[in-house]
Amino acid sequence: MSIQEIPLRFLWNMAYRGVFYLGVYVNAWEGPKTYSLKQLKLNPKDFNARIADVALKLQKHGYDAYIVGGSIRDLLLRDGVVPKDFDIVTSALPQQIKKCFSRSRIIGKRFRIVHVPVGREVVEVCTFRGATPWLSWCFSDRYRNNIYGSIEQDVWRRDFSCNALYYDVKNANVVDFTGGVQDIKNKKLAVIGTCKARFKDDPVRMLRALRFLAKTNFRMDSSCQEEIKRQRRWLRQVSKDRLLLELTKLFNQGHAYASFKALVDYDYLGTLFSGYERLGIKIENYQQLFKSVFHAIDLKYQRNQRLSSSFLFAALLWPIFDTHANKLNKKTTYSVKKVIYRVLKFESRYVAIPGKLQEAIRDLWMLQFLLETKEKPFSEDRYRQPRFQVGYELFCLRAKHNEVLAEKAIMWQSQFESANTNHLSGQTDE
Repeated sequence: MSIQEIPLRFLWNMAYRGVFYLGVYVNAWEGPKTYSLKQLKLNPKDFNARIADVALKLQKHGYDAYIVGGSIRDLLLRDGVVPKDFDIVTSALPQQIKKCFSRSRIIGKRFRIVHVPVGREVVEVCTFRGATPWLSWCFSDRYRNNIYGSIEQDVWRRDFSCNALYYDVKNANVVDFTGGVQDIKNKKLAVIGTCKARFKDDPVRMLRALRFLAKTNFRMDSSCQEEIKRQRRWLRQVSKDRLLLELTKLFNQGHAYASFKALVDYDYLGTLFSGYERLGIKIENYQQLFKSVFHAIDLKYQRNQRLSSSFLFAALLWPIFDTHANKLNKKTTYSVKKVIYRVLKFESRYVAIPGKLQEAIRDLWMLQFLLETKEKPFSEDRYRQPRFQVGYELFCLRAKHNEVLAEKAIMWQSQFESANTNHLSGQTDE
């Protein structure tokens, strides 16, 4: 930020804070509520100690600093959800944060964030965002997305009240501006501000709403539900890479099947992957397969096993590929490959499917074709390849609901187990 912009930002933040608390004093609006950890039945040990140290160090340098967001929500839910995202927000500017932590680095173009390494973890530290879009003309183009403010402004830039809770590590209390604590107790997902304005400002919030509904079983106002359905096509204007990230989050946090049901209930599957709409695919025809696939993904999460993105997207896009493939007069290696390339090219219009991910999905889909048609066994080395094992898992899940495939699955299972037994035997001999 230029030298001329710093005093303007400082003066505006002071004025905003003064007006805000003047309004609180004359009862024009409610001020923040402060809860001790004892009131919330929490303990400082519930918070990651290393991340708490980052906030404390910022406070020792004279800056405001809080742990914020979903981690506090998950702790208050107390339903077995283990908090993972302990992000920090502070009054320090990115360059000031960097000076406090020598190994940190500033990332991001749209929003500048500081990554602070803490042991094997990386903590995201953000500067308070300013709720001053109408004042952006005063700033240079480069910094219009990085107008920094105070906590009183930052809270209104957040999406849902349950994610707008600030934990002050030094004083061991939680600051709540938007009634988030009560909303969590009432299991209510409440948008900060008006639904239409918040979703238009950032359409990805609609996907996040579906993720939180799936994860927490909260309820949402009918008006917001209708807005999410009505404005779903706004997502097609969002960065493809952001949609890939958010879609992956939907399915890799232990509630994959609930997330899938939310996408179907709100008609988002066809919005993200237009082949569903264009081909008129009936989800109920693949319902049992999806149920098996997403329960398998949830089981991997519970066992702390790695989720394969290729497995997820190969399953998610399978009905589109399957519909195209079934229209072929004759299935050959060439014709199936041609369909695969066409499907992946078209379905990456709105959600990014990077080259390596496309390659992995191609292999998994081709393997489905081979497992259906091949009579001779594969080489033993092939059975032990990780991608083969992922493809074989998908084939077995499909076979659970298809008698013809079930016979094939039994045949391949004996060969698959034999190859692994021989491999283990060879290792023992050595």
